[in-house]
Amino acid sequence: MRILHTGDWHVGRTLHRRQRLEESEAVLSEVVQIAAGQQVDLVLVCGDVFDHFAPSAEAERIVYRTLLDLRGTGAEVVVVPGNHDNARRFTAVEALFAAAGVQVVSEVRRPDAGGIVRLRGRDGTPVEVACLPWVAERMLFGAAEMMGDQGEPYQEYADELARLIRALCAALNPDAVTVLAAHLFVSGAHVGTSERELTIGDIFAVSPAALPTTVQYIALGHVHRPQDVPGAATPARYAGSLLQLDFGEAGETKSVTIVEAEPGHPPRTSAVALTQGRRLRDVRGRLADLQALKAADDNEWLRVELVCDGPQPGLADEVREILPGALEVRLDYPRQDAERRAGELRRLSPRQLFSRYHRERYGADADDAVMTLFDELLEEVGGAPT
Repeated sequence: MRILHTGDWHVGRTLHRRQRLEESEAVLSEVVQIAAGQQVDLVLVCGDVFDHFAPSAEAERIVYRTLLDLRGTGAEVVVVPGNHDNARRFTAVEALFAAAGVQVVSEVRRPDAGGIVRLRGRDGTPVEVACLPWVAERMLFGAAEMMGDQGEPYQEYADELARLIRALCAALNPDAVTVLAAHLFVSGAHVGTSERELTIGDIFAVSPAALPTTVQYIALGHVHRPQDVPGAATPARYAGSLLQLDFGEAGETKSVTIVEAEPGHPPRTSAVALTQGRRLRDVRGRLADLQALKAADDNEWLRVELVCDGPQPGLADEVREILPGALEVRLDYPRQDAERRAGELRRLSPRQLFSRYHRERYGADADDAVMTLFDELLEEVGGAPT
Protein backbone atom coordinates (compact mmCIF):
# COMPACT_ATOMS: atom_id res chain seq x y z
CA MET A 1 0.00 0.00 0.00
CA ARG A 2 1.01 3.61 -0.50
CA ILE A 3 1.00 6.26 2.24
CA LEU A 4 1.37 10.03 1.92
CA HIS A 5 2.99 11.51 5.02
CA THR A 6 2.67 15.25 5.66
CA GLY A 7 2.27 17.72 8.52
CA ASP A 8 3.29 21.14 9.82
CA TRP A 9 0.94 22.98 7.48
CA HIS A 10 0.85 26.01 9.83
CA VAL A 11 -2.14 27.52 8.06
CA GLY A 12 -2.57 31.09 9.31
CA ARG A 13 1.15 31.77 9.58
CA THR A 14 2.24 35.33 8.80
CA LEU A 15 5.65 36.62 7.76
CA HIS A 16 6.48 40.19 8.75
CA ARG A 17 2.72 40.75 9.14
CA ARG A 18 2.07 39.46 5.59
CA GLN A 19 -0.77 36.93 5.46
CA ARG A 20 0.11 33.70 3.64
CA LEU A 21 -3.31 32.03 3.41
CA GLU A 22 -3.28 32.08 -0.40
CA GLU A 23 0.09 30.34 -0.41
CA SER A 24 -1.16 27.72 2.04
CA GLU A 25 -4.24 27.07 -0.04
CA ALA A 26 -2.15 26.70 -3.21
CA VAL A 27 0.36 24.28 -1.71
CA LEU A 28 -2.37 22.21 -0.03
CA SER A 29 -4.13 21.92 -3.39
CA GLU A 30 -0.83 20.60 -4.72
CA VAL A 31 -0.73 18.01 -1.92
CA VAL A 32 -4.23 16.85 -2.89
CA GLN A 33 -3.11 16.55 -6.51
CA ILE A 34 -0.12 14.45 -5.45
CA ALA A 35 -2.36 12.17 -3.36
CA ALA A 36 -4.67 11.69 -6.32
CA GLY A 37 -1.87 11.21 -8.85
CA GLN A 38 -0.04 8.72 -6.65
CA GLN A 39 -3.27 6.84 -5.85
CA VAL A 40 -2.29 6.73 -2.18
CA ASP A 41 -4.23 4.48 0.19
CA LEU A 42 -3.66 6.56 3.31
CA VAL A 43 -2.77 10.17 4.17
CA LEU A 44 -1.15 10.87 7.55
CA VAL A 45 -1.32 14.48 8.78
CA CYS A 46 1.07 14.70 11.71
CA GLY A 47 0.13 17.86 13.53
CA ASP A 48 0.45 21.65 13.48
CA VAL A 49 -2.11 21.99 10.74
CA PHE A 50 -2.88 25.45 12.14
CA ASP A 51 -0.41 28.05 13.34
CA HIS A 52 -2.58 29.36 16.19
CA PHE A 53 -4.80 27.93 18.93
CA ALA A 54 -7.61 30.20 17.70
CA PRO A 55 -7.35 30.07 13.88
CA SER A 56 -9.35 32.40 11.69
CA ALA A 57 -12.46 31.18 9.91
CA GLU A 58 -10.57 31.35 6.60
CA ALA A 59 -7.75 29.20 7.98
CA GLU A 60 -10.30 26.65 9.19
CA ARG A 61 -12.01 26.66 5.80
CA ILE A 62 -8.72 25.92 4.04
CA VAL A 63 -7.75 23.09 6.40
CA TYR A 64 -11.16 21.42 6.55
CA ARG A 65 -11.65 21.68 2.79
CA THR A 66 -8.22 20.11 2.24
CA LEU A 67 -8.96 17.19 4.56
CA LEU A 68 -12.23 16.50 2.75
CA ASP A 69 -10.53 16.81 -0.64
CA LEU A 70 -7.85 14.35 0.44
CA ARG A 71 -10.59 11.93 1.46
CA GLY A 72 -12.23 12.60 -1.89
CA THR A 73 -9.20 11.09 -3.68
CA GLY A 74 -10.24 7.71 -2.25
CA ALA A 75 -7.51 7.70 0.41
CA GLU A 76 -8.12 7.14 4.10
CA VAL A 77 -7.10 10.20 6.14
CA VAL A 78 -5.76 10.22 9.71
CA VAL A 79 -4.99 13.45 11.61
CA VAL A 80 -3.23 14.06 14.94
CA PRO A 81 -2.96 17.58 16.41
CA GLY A 82 0.38 19.25 17.18
CA ASN A 83 1.53 21.75 19.79
CA HIS A 84 0.24 24.69 17.69
CA ASP A 85 -3.22 23.12 17.41
CA ASN A 86 -6.07 23.41 19.88
CA ALA A 87 -6.94 19.77 20.56
CA ARG A 88 -10.34 20.73 21.96
CA ARG A 89 -11.31 22.39 18.69
CA PHE A 90 -10.48 19.14 16.92
CA THR A 91 -12.50 17.19 19.47
CA ALA A 92 -15.50 19.40 18.65
CA VAL A 93 -15.43 18.43 14.96
CA GLU A 94 -14.11 14.89 15.34
CA ALA A 95 -17.49 13.19 14.91
CA LEU A 96 -18.31 15.30 11.86
CA PHE A 97 -15.05 14.34 10.22
CA ALA A 98 -15.57 10.68 11.10
CA ALA A 99 -18.89 10.80 9.23
CA ALA A 100 -16.95 12.04 6.19
CA GLY A 101 -14.31 9.31 6.56
CA VAL A 102 -11.56 11.47 8.08
CA GLN A 103 -10.19 9.99 11.32
CA VAL A 104 -9.09 12.64 13.83
CA VAL A 105 -7.40 11.43 17.03
CA SER A 106 -7.47 14.62 19.06
CA GLU A 107 -6.07 13.28 22.33
CA VAL A 108 -3.98 10.42 23.69
CA ARG A 109 -6.09 7.27 23.89
CA ARG A 110 -5.61 3.68 24.88
CA PRO A 111 -5.04 1.32 21.93
CA ASP A 112 -8.46 -0.27 22.42
CA ALA A 113 -10.22 3.10 22.79
CA GLY A 114 -9.23 4.78 19.55
CA GLY A 115 -5.48 5.15 20.06
CA ILE A 116 -4.97 2.71 17.19
CA VAL A 117 -6.87 3.41 13.96
CA ARG A 118 -7.50 0.26 11.93
CA LEU A 119 -8.13 0.68 8.21
CA ARG A 120 -7.71 -1.10 4.87
CA GLY A 121 -5.98 -0.06 1.68
CA ARG A 122 -7.57 -0.01 -1.74
CA ASP A 123 -6.61 -3.68 -2.27
CA GLY A 124 -7.80 -4.75 1.17
CA THR A 125 -4.37 -4.66 2.86
CA PRO A 126 -4.88 -4.01 6.59
CA VAL A 127 -3.11 -1.05 8.15
CA GLU A 128 -2.93 -0.05 11.80
CA VAL A 129 -1.91 3.48 12.80
CA ALA A 130 -0.88 4.17 16.39
CA CYS A 131 -1.75 7.84 16.89
CA LEU A 132 0.11 10.14 19.28
CA PRO A 133 -0.90 13.83 19.29
CA TRP A 134 1.39 16.35 20.97
CA VAL A 135 1.46 15.73 24.73
CA ALA A 136 2.03 18.82 26.86
CA GLU A 137 4.36 18.30 29.81
CA ARG A 138 1.59 18.92 32.34
CA MET A 139 -0.57 16.25 30.70
CA LEU A 140 2.04 13.55 30.22
CA PHE A 141 1.82 11.68 33.51
CA GLY A 142 -1.96 11.41 33.26
CA ALA A 143 -1.66 10.08 29.70
CA ALA A 144 0.88 7.46 30.73
CA GLU A 145 -1.28 6.44 33.69
CA MET A 146 -4.24 6.03 31.33
CA MET A 147 -2.14 3.53 29.35
CA GLY A 148 -1.69 1.48 32.51
CA ASP A 149 1.93 2.58 32.83
CA GLN A 150 2.31 4.09 36.30
CA GLY A 151 5.93 5.17 35.90
CA GLU A 152 7.67 7.16 38.59
CA PRO A 153 6.46 10.51 39.87
CA TYR A 154 8.50 13.34 38.35
CA GLN A 155 9.84 11.06 35.64
CA GLU A 156 11.58 13.13 32.96
CA TYR A 157 9.33 14.05 30.06
CA ALA A 158 11.34 12.25 27.37
CA ASP A 159 11.59 9.01 29.37
CA GLU A 160 7.91 9.02 30.26
CA LEU A 161 6.88 9.75 26.68
CA ALA A 162 8.97 6.82 25.45
CA ARG A 163 7.14 4.54 27.89
CA LEU A 164 3.80 5.85 26.66
CA ILE A 165 4.78 5.18 23.03
CA ARG A 166 5.78 1.61 23.82
CA ALA A 167 2.46 1.00 25.55
CA LEU A 168 0.55 2.50 22.62
CA CYS A 169 2.35 0.39 20.00
CA ALA A 170 2.41 -2.90 21.91
CA ALA A 171 -1.03 -3.93 20.62
CA LEU A 172 -0.29 -3.50 16.90
CA ASN A 173 -0.98 -6.47 14.65
CA PRO A 174 2.26 -7.66 12.94
CA ASP A 175 0.21 -9.07 10.04
CA ALA A 176 -0.86 -5.53 9.06
CA VAL A 177 1.07 -2.53 7.79
CA THR A 178 1.98 -0.79 11.05
CA VAL A 179 2.70 2.90 11.50
CA LEU A 180 3.21 5.32 14.37
CA ALA A 181 1.90 8.81 13.51
CA ALA A 182 3.17 11.26 16.12
CA HIS A 183 3.93 14.90 16.81
CA LEU A 184 7.08 14.97 18.92
CA PHE A 185 10.75 15.93 18.97
CA VAL A 186 13.47 13.32 18.51
CA SER A 187 16.99 14.22 19.56
CA GLY A 188 19.43 14.50 16.69
CA ALA A 189 16.88 16.05 14.33
CA HIS A 190 18.15 19.18 12.59
CA VAL A 191 15.94 22.10 13.58
CA GLY A 192 15.71 25.55 12.05
CA THR A 193 14.64 28.95 13.28
CA SER A 194 10.88 28.61 12.80
CA GLU A 195 10.15 25.99 15.47
CA ARG A 196 9.12 27.07 18.96
CA GLU A 197 12.22 26.88 21.17
CA LEU A 198 10.12 25.90 24.18
CA THR A 199 9.12 22.61 22.53
CA ILE A 200 12.39 21.49 20.93
CA GLY A 201 14.75 21.61 23.93
CA ASP A 202 16.44 18.67 25.63
CA ILE A 203 13.55 18.19 28.04
CA PHE A 204 11.27 17.27 25.12
CA ALA A 205 13.81 15.22 23.14
CA VAL A 206 12.99 11.53 22.82
CA SER A 207 16.06 9.43 22.06
CA PRO A 208 16.06 7.67 18.65
CA ALA A 209 16.84 4.46 20.54
CA ALA A 210 13.55 4.87 22.44
CA LEU A 211 11.44 4.83 19.26
CA PRO A 212 9.41 1.62 18.87
CA THR A 213 10.63 -1.31 16.80
CA THR A 214 7.14 -2.84 16.68
CA VAL A 215 6.11 -0.61 13.75
CA GLN A 216 7.31 -0.51 10.14
CA TYR A 217 7.38 3.27 9.75
CA ILE A 218 7.29 6.27 12.09
CA ALA A 219 5.62 9.36 10.57
CA LEU A 220 6.60 12.47 12.51
CA GLY A 221 5.59 16.10 12.69
CA HIS A 222 7.09 19.03 14.64
CA VAL A 223 10.42 19.70 12.87
CA HIS A 224 10.12 21.80 9.72
CA ARG A 225 13.12 20.57 7.76
CA PRO A 226 12.32 17.34 5.83
CA GLN A 227 14.66 14.63 7.08
CA ASP A 228 15.11 11.05 8.17
CA VAL A 229 15.76 10.63 11.90
CA PRO A 230 19.39 9.54 12.41
CA GLY A 231 19.99 6.60 14.72
CA ALA A 232 16.43 5.21 14.65
CA ALA A 233 16.20 1.41 14.30
CA THR A 234 12.83 1.78 12.57
CA PRO A 235 12.56 4.09 9.53
CA ALA A 236 11.42 7.41 11.01
CA ARG A 237 10.99 10.68 9.16
CA TYR A 238 9.87 14.27 9.51
CA ALA A 239 7.94 15.25 6.39
CA GLY A 240 8.65 18.91 7.18
CA SER A 241 6.63 22.06 6.59
CA LEU A 242 4.94 22.80 3.27
CA LEU A 243 6.17 26.40 2.97
CA GLN A 244 9.45 28.09 3.82
CA LEU A 245 8.16 29.59 7.07
CA ASP A 246 10.91 32.10 7.82
CA PHE A 247 14.19 33.25 6.33
CA GLY A 248 16.08 30.60 8.27
CA GLU A 249 14.46 28.12 5.86
CA ALA A 250 15.42 30.04 2.72
CA GLY A 251 16.71 27.64 0.09
CA GLU A 252 15.10 24.53 1.59
CA THR A 253 13.18 22.27 -0.77
CA LYS A 254 9.80 21.45 0.77
CA SER A 255 8.13 18.12 0.10
CA VAL A 256 5.72 15.41 1.16
CA THR A 257 6.86 11.84 1.79
CA ILE A 258 5.49 8.82 -0.06
CA VAL A 259 5.82 5.50 1.78
CA GLU A 260 5.33 2.16 0.06
CA ALA A 261 4.73 -0.62 2.56
CA GLU A 262 3.47 -4.16 2.86
CA PRO A 263 3.10 -6.29 5.98
CA GLY A 264 6.33 -7.79 7.25
CA HIS A 265 8.68 -5.90 4.90
CA PRO A 266 10.78 -2.74 5.28
CA PRO A 267 9.06 0.31 3.74
CA ARG A 268 10.40 2.33 0.82
CA THR A 269 10.22 6.10 1.07
CA SER A 270 10.61 8.92 -1.41
CA ALA A 271 10.14 12.69 -1.25
CA VAL A 272 7.91 14.53 -3.72
CA ALA A 273 9.01 18.16 -4.00
CA LEU A 274 6.43 20.93 -3.69
CA THR A 275 6.44 23.88 -6.07
CA GLN A 276 3.69 26.17 -4.74
CA GLY A 277 4.17 29.04 -2.32
CA ARG A 278 6.65 31.88 -2.45
CA ARG A 279 10.32 31.17 -1.90
CA LEU A 280 12.29 33.19 0.64
CA ARG A 281 15.59 34.79 -0.29
CA ASP A 282 18.22 37.11 1.17
CA VAL A 283 19.43 39.80 -1.24
CA ARG A 284 22.33 42.22 -0.89
CA GLY A 285 23.34 44.95 -3.32
CA ARG A 286 22.96 48.53 -4.48
CA LEU A 287 19.79 50.04 -5.91
CA ALA A 288 20.95 49.38 -9.46
CA ASP A 289 21.47 45.69 -8.62
CA LEU A 290 17.93 45.34 -7.32
CA GLN A 291 16.34 46.31 -10.64
CA ALA A 292 17.48 42.99 -12.11
CA LEU A 293 15.51 41.09 -9.44
CA LYS A 294 12.18 42.73 -10.20
CA ALA A 295 10.99 40.04 -12.63
CA ALA A 296 11.48 37.22 -10.10
CA ASP A 297 9.98 39.16 -7.22
CA ASP A 298 6.40 37.99 -7.84
CA ASN A 299 7.21 34.50 -6.56
CA GLU A 300 9.57 35.45 -3.74
CA TRP A 301 9.58 37.14 -0.37
CA LEU A 302 12.84 39.02 0.11
CA ARG A 303 15.00 40.21 2.97
CA VAL A 304 17.08 42.98 1.45
CA GLU A 305 20.35 44.49 2.61
CA LEU A 306 20.92 47.68 0.65
CA VAL A 307 24.48 48.85 0.20
CA CYS A 308 24.45 52.66 0.22
CA ASP A 309 27.01 55.43 0.38
CA GLY A 310 25.48 57.28 3.28
CA PRO A 311 22.26 58.18 5.08
CA GLN A 312 19.50 59.19 2.71
CA PRO A 313 15.78 59.54 3.59
CA GLY A 314 13.34 57.22 1.86
CA LEU A 315 15.79 54.53 0.75
CA ALA A 316 13.79 51.68 2.28
CA ASP A 317 10.61 52.91 0.59
CA GLU A 318 12.46 53.15 -2.71
CA VAL A 319 13.57 49.51 -2.35
CA ARG A 320 9.99 48.43 -1.72
CA GLU A 321 8.82 50.30 -4.82
CA ILE A 322 11.34 48.35 -6.89
CA LEU A 323 10.70 45.06 -5.06
CA PRO A 324 7.17 44.82 -3.58
CA GLY A 325 8.16 41.45 -2.15
CA ALA A 326 10.78 43.02 0.12
CA LEU A 327 9.54 42.31 3.64
CA GLU A 328 12.57 43.64 5.45
CA VAL A 329 15.08 46.25 4.30
CA ARG A 330 18.37 46.85 6.08
CA LEU A 331 20.67 49.75 5.16
CA ASP A 332 24.40 49.03 5.07
CA TYR A 333 26.74 52.02 5.23
CA PRO A 334 30.46 51.60 4.41
CA ARG A 335 31.70 52.88 7.75
CA GLN A 336 29.65 50.21 9.50
CA ASP A 337 30.47 47.38 7.11
CA ALA A 338 33.52 45.78 8.73
CA GLU A 339 32.11 46.01 12.25
CA ARG A 340 28.68 44.80 11.15
CA ARG A 341 30.02 41.83 9.20
CA ALA A 342 32.32 40.76 12.04
CA GLY A 343 29.48 40.84 14.55
CA GLU A 344 27.13 39.13 12.17
CA LEU A 345 29.55 36.31 11.40
CA ARG A 346 30.09 35.64 15.11
CA ARG A 347 26.37 35.00 15.49
CA LEU A 348 26.15 32.46 12.67
CA SER A 349 26.27 28.69 13.10
CA PRO A 350 28.82 26.65 11.06
CA ARG A 351 26.04 25.63 8.66
CA GLN A 352 24.93 29.25 8.18
CA LEU A 353 28.55 30.35 7.67
CA PHE A 354 29.07 27.74 4.94
CA SER A 355 25.76 28.66 3.30
CA ARG A 356 26.73 32.32 3.29
CA TYR A 357 30.21 31.56 1.92
CA HIS A 358 28.74 29.47 -0.91
CA ARG A 359 26.26 32.21 -1.82
CA GLU A 360 28.92 34.94 -1.85
CA ARG A 361 31.57 32.81 -3.57
CA TYR A 362 29.39 31.24 -6.28
CA GLY A 363 26.47 33.65 -6.49
CA ALA A 364 23.83 31.03 -5.61
CA ASP A 365 22.56 29.05 -2.64
CA ALA A 366 24.03 25.58 -2.13
CA ASP A 367 21.63 22.82 -3.15
CA ASP A 368 20.33 20.16 -0.75
CA ALA A 369 22.99 17.60 -1.75
CA VAL A 370 25.85 20.01 -0.96
CA MET A 371 24.31 21.04 2.37
CA THR A 372 23.72 17.40 3.33
CA LEU A 373 27.36 16.59 2.57
CA PHE A 374 28.46 19.57 4.68
CA ASP A 375 26.29 18.35 7.59
CA GLU A 376 27.85 14.89 7.36
CA LEU A 377 31.41 16.28 7.28
CA LEU A 378 30.67 18.59 10.20
CA GLU A 379 29.31 15.70 12.28
CA GLU A 380 32.42 13.64 11.49
CA VAL A 381 34.65 16.30 13.06
CA GLY A 382 32.41 16.64 16.08
CA GLY A 383 30.31 19.61 15.05
CA ALA A 384 26.57 20.03 15.41
CA PRO A 385 24.75 21.34 12.33
CA THR A 386 21.95 23.80 13.11
